Order: sequence, then C-alpha cells, then structure tokens
Amino acid sequence: MRRDCVDASRVTEYTNGTPRDRLAGPRTPGRYNLGPMIKSLIRTFRGPSRAPSMAYISRPLPRRLLDEQVVAALEMAFAASPDPESLVETLPPALRAVTGKTYQVLDRSTGDVTGTYRRVQVMIRDGEIGLWPGYRARAYPMLEPTKRSEATRAAIAAADGAPSADAASPTNPVGKPGWKPPAPLPGDEEG
Repeated sequence: MRRDCVDASRVTEYTNGTPRDRLAGPRTPGRYNLGPMIKSLIRTFRGPSRAPSMAYISRPLPRRLLDEQVVAALEMAFAASPDPESLVETLPPALRAVTGKTYQVLDRSTGDVTGTYRRVQVMIRDGEIGLWPGYRARAYPMLEPTKRSEATRAAIAAADGAPSADAASPTNPVGKPGWKPPAPLPGDEEG
C-alpha cells in the first residue's frame, strides 16, 4: 500500500499515534509507538495522585483523563459547593471546564444501616458505554432524602393545603411516620 494514498482522518481514527508519526517517511519494521508507551510507563511508576480530594473518586478513571485534571476539577467543584454530597451535581461542569469533554458522574456512595458510617464517592465515566437497556428506566428509591427534597416536599404539601400525614392527630397521637391508619374502604360504613 502506498503512503501517499492513505487518508489521514482514517489513520487517526484507528491508530494510537498522530497522523504526522504515521505518514512521515517510510516505516521501519519493528518500530513501536513510543510516545503513549512512555507516558503510560511514567504514569505507572508515578502511581495515582495522593491528593486528599481524590478519596472521593472511584477508580479506574476513563482513558486519557489524568489525575491532575481530576484534581483541578475537584477544586473547582468544591469551590462551588464544599459539601462532598453534591459532587454529582458540581463535578460534571468542572470536568467540562477543565478537559473540554463531557463526562458522566455517577454516585457510588456507601454507608451502613445505622447511618454512623458514610463514605461519599463518585465514579467518572466516559459517556454511556456499557449501560444495559433498562438502566435509565429502573426504579432507584433514595434511601436517605436530602434537605432540598424534604423542603420541596413540604412546600408542595403546604401549597396543596393538605394536612401532613405525619402530624399528630386523634388516630396518630404521637405523630410517628407511617402510623396513620388507612382510609376506610367504600362500603365499609359503620353506623
């Protein structure tokens, strides 16, 4: 195959090197693409970033996303909101500002049943690779409602004018959640 007939756009699409490396002169047998190999080797020796803010990031990172870029994005995200719980909302715009690419940020937080231990982590994904078809349609109930969702629920209930189901009443004197008896069925009228 002649070198002058190679389309440069296809070369970059299917190779790891730049078109300048691929199209510059005759190729010697046994030549490797040394640039990415040396970068990968240096990154392996250097190891992952030891920045304390990287404790909020679940590994592995997407390909071509460097630890330094993530640390810079985390600084921007924490400047917008210092609460680690809000990283799912604040990290994607910060990553977009640092890298110029849109990444998907998923919540990977864990905690125990009693609520005494909670570890906040997010996972950064490159697009929607590997999502099964029902992923978007799944039901994911939030186990611990946020302050914002509780305030929104209270505002909607107040605007609706309905009394709170958890407020003290003759049938629920202590106001415990879930202790309100069900409404009577039609046809079950006493008297």
